[in-house]
Amino acid sequence: MGRNPVEPSNERYVSNTYMFDVTKCDEIYDLLVVDGQVVAPKDLKIPPLEQRKKRGFCKYHNYLGLNTSPCSRLRDLLQKVLNEGRLKFGDRPKPQMQVDFDPFVEPKNFLMNVLMITDLME
Repeated sequence: MGRNPVEPSNERYVSNTYMFDVTKCDEIYDLLVVDGQVVAPKDLKIPPLEQRKKRGFCKYHNYLGLNTSPCSRLRDLLQKVLNEGRLKFGDRPKPQMQVDFDPFVEPKNFLMNVLMITDLME
């Protein structure tokens, strides 16, 4: 009676915080492989798409049954190299929006098209 509930402490599990979007781990890994910073095994056999959709596939571990993005080892490794300064994410400049035409200017032949349509209707 009168006891306060004590929350169990799990000292083995420490919640990590990351300086990058963890949902993009799969894409980051692909970019690192393309850039040559990570060497993928030469005998890497990626399972068919149906199996990867059902069970997931971790490219880092070459393991069927877990997706790459929730892989805690890859997340921790990426965070470690970010902290050490060996990997940096640059700010990608946003491309200028290009407009093909001014939507508020009437085309030159707009009136001509309207006249032709009204002539056909009569």
